[in-house]
Amino acid sequence: MKTKIFALIILAIIALSLIGYSYACYNGGWQINCYCNCDVKFTKVLTSDNEVEKDVGAVLAMINCMGDTISVCITNAYPCYRAYINYTIKNTGCKPVHFDTLTIINNYPEALAITTTNHTCTWLSSWETVKGTTTVHTLQPAQQSGQYTFQIKMGTSCQTKYPCSIGFWKNQFSEALCKNGRPQVPAATLEQYLNQINSQSKIFQFTGSRTQNFQLARNILSQYTSPSMEAKLKAQLLALWLNYVAGWTGGYKYGGKTAEQIIQGSETALQNHQTGNYGYWKGMCEGFNNLG
Repeated sequence: MKTKIFALIILAIIALSLIGYSYACYNGGWQINCYCNCDVKFTKVLTSDNEVEKDVGAVLAMINCMGDTISVCITNAYPCYRAYINYTIKNTGCKPVHFDTLTIINNYPEALAITTTNHTCTWLSSWETVKGTTTVHTLQPAQQSGQYTFQIKMGTSCQTKYPCSIGFWKNQFSEALCKNGRPQVPAATLEQYLNQINSQSKIFQFTGSRTQNFQLARNILSQYTSPSMEAKLKAQLLALWLNYVAGWTGGYKYGGKTAEQIIQGSETALQNHQTGNYGYWKGMCEGFNNLG
């Protein structure tokens, strides 16, 4: 019992030591894991171990006040003791969040072997949650009744761009063709986007000169008012492709689907002439493009 109380005190000290970083973050000081445009945090942590019969070995975990770090304390440890830290992370902000890192700060590598769920390259939409587990294995060099602490620290970043509407993209190509429009994407970047689409899409082919490709893209985008549902679908699909290759779709979903899933579904429908599904996929593309 005394060991557990002492472990709680240790965790409290670790948590208090992090408050200074939190204060600095909100007062123009050091920018340590401070993402003011996002709100993502550890919301729950539960612990367990492989100890059933003996009253030895204990694991305690505490989330810091910023919600970006879990401090863990192993007490009365012994070789081969194994503990599990199960946590939940939630995006409570209004923007998608990207996991850049999930770092284990282990000051006792000779005594603790630690593995954890890899969330790198994962996106969390607004209010979405993800669960993970960190496993700790006490190694042979560990002291028989030793006490060890370590931290699990999140590093995330916000998606700062929103998908843009079909009108936005039509304006970009209009300006690049010296027509009326408000340029926000340079012509060289637009050409790069079309080259990327050309190499990945099974529907769109942009193989002419820059001017020819820009004119073709503008013509396709202009068909969003066409009486043909196929033309409307292609117009919205091209706009979604442009948002995708621009990197403005990460972390967003519409109708429960990512941009990649909507693009794949739309191209499959067009390839297989599934005319009855054109209206559905046109609506999905349009809905995603208008998320911004």
